[in-house]
Amino acid sequence: MNSSDFTHRFVQWFQPDAIVKLARQTRWLLRQGKIDAFEFFIGLVFGQMSALRLTLRAQAGCFIEPVTRQAVHQRYNERTVEFFHVGFDQCLQQALTDCPKPSLTQELAKHFKAVRLVDSSSFDCPESLAEIFPGCGGKASPANCKILLEYEYVHGQFHPLALLPGNRSDQGLAPQLPALVKPGELLINDKGFSAHKGLKQIDQQGAFFLLPYHRASQVWLTQAQGPPLPLDVAGTLRHTQENVVEWNVYLGDPAGELLVRMVAYRLGEESANRHRAALRRSLEKKNRQPTAAALELAGWLILITNAPADKLPTSAMSYLYRIRWQIELVFKQCKSVLRLDQTEAHQNNHRVQCEIWARLIAAVVLFAWHAHLQAALPPQSRREISFAQVASYLQSQGMTLAHCLIAGGQALLDQLWKFWRHLLKTAHKGRQRTRKTNWELLHEHWLGLAKPT
Repeated sequence: MNSSDFTHRFVQWFQPDAIVKLARQTRWLLRQGKIDAFEFFIGLVFGQMSALRLTLRAQAGCFIEPVTRQAVHQRYNERTVEFFHVGFDQCLQQALTDCPKPSLTQELAKHFKAVRLVDSSSFDCPESLAEIFPGCGGKASPANCKILLEYEYVHGQFHPLALLPGNRSDQGLAPQLPALVKPGELLINDKGFSAHKGLKQIDQQGAFFLLPYHRASQVWLTQAQGPPLPLDVAGTLRHTQENVVEWNVYLGDPAGELLVRMVAYRLGEESANRHRAALRRSLEKKNRQPTAAALELAGWLILITNAPADKLPTSAMSYLYRIRWQIELVFKQCKSVLRLDQTEAHQNNHRVQCEIWARLIAAVVLFAWHAHLQAALPPQSRREISFAQVASYLQSQGMTLAHCLIAGGQALLDQLWKFWRHLLKTAHKGRQRTRKTNWELLHEHWLGLAKPT
């Protein structure tokens, strides 16, 4: 799909007739009044992206016919939440349908059908949402929302999986992960999701995982003859001079038949000291001191995977794991650019929920633009489009985009084409001449050498 195709197809995502039909289906629109359903929807999704404050007045400024902030306020109810929730589902399906072919990541697609990054992030909400999104208690906010996100790296697809109470733990969400991964795909996530039962299920269905070793997990060293032996990971690493150590181990239970590769990469002195200092600070809050084993493990990056060495070489494993920081970028942009954790609606919980869904719709749009812009670059250029720059630019143009979508016609297509040309020219990731990018390292140590299996 070329750029012209995408800008034309993007217009179809937000057709007035389709949005009005959706408003009627959710019973938000029972009879036509002064507030137009399409303008209301577009105003909340895009109009407030570039507003200095997320106020009702900012949303009211998107309407063709002047309306009061009180009139906008009165339109927030349970049906409005359903209106934006279903609107998000439809927008997400449009993004998945219009998935671009990978360009720079096409070499990675030869090894794994998909690379799924899954993580969660929490943000405080107004106290009015305490019953819907209860916090963790104690000195924390009484209302906290956790969002579970998936980012498919090969095609650049963004997929919010769930909005959950902040008191839900990642460990408790781990059983949901096997359903996300199909055979031949790779799941990369944090050690907070390392439930052995879920990892075993992923392995049994022919999919792969890559995640850090959780030091509370027991591992058993395989032997050519005799039963597996428990492995003292910290003790073994303390006495080695190697910078990379690899074992084949059973994870959790030697009878569980979950055989994985465990690879430890020694961190540089500066990085190791930083990790150990962070460990000490976190335990000081609990009036505890780190053990010698914990301090030793803090000086290593230890990864586990069920992917065989000919599928994922040891030399490339740590570089591939680094792409997990892409989802950290998602959270950063959702909070800083989309202001997912900010609201002016401290009493109206329906409005707060609508704002969350509206900003998630905006996030889907940002990731779709980023994915298609990346696909438009020639693979031989080895350049990457910066998601942060795409997000910041489209945020600054939010009100312009809202007015153009409401006006429609050729002016909308011209404006989208203007956005596209500007981003394709200016939104490249910066690079240091003296330091290789993570993608360059992946290509050097793996993608440019190994033949796909």
